[in-house]
Amino acid sequence: MKLLIASDHAGFELKEALKDRAGTLGVSFNDLGTHSRDSVDYPDYAHALARELLKPGSVASLGILICGSGVGVSIAANRHPGIRAVLAESPEIARLGREHNHANVLCLGARFLSPERAVEVIRAFLTATPETGERHVRRVQKLGELSK
Repeated sequence: MKLLIASDHAGFELKEALKDRAGTLGVSFNDLGTHSRDSVDYPDYAHALARELLKPGSVASLGILICGSGVGVSIAANRHPGIRAVLAESPEIARLGREHNHANVLCLGARFLSPERAVEVIRAFLTATPETGERHVRRVQKLGELSK
């Protein structure tokens, strides 16, 4: 399975550690940056990943974004119609985000997760299947609607 992955400078080390563990997850990563610890703006990387994920013929259907808390990248990614980014610090939240909310981007907070815990969270995200029951599909469709 091919995944997109991107981070800001605060998430760089965790991103690199996860790339080293790609084989244990059964995935390969298409790394969209950043490629150093030099300070960068997290929205740039979240937007790049979202645009690539939504592009027709994209190499991946799922992505992982990492910043210091995970909050900034999740806010930025969720600004893109068609992106459903979930911030998860536990396997349970990652699984439920994928099953109930059909999340296609997993956001991680590098300051709050060890590489080992991040692998557990990613594994739960990847092995979960979006539920297709009427109630979940109806709710996910409403995520794309504007408030009246």
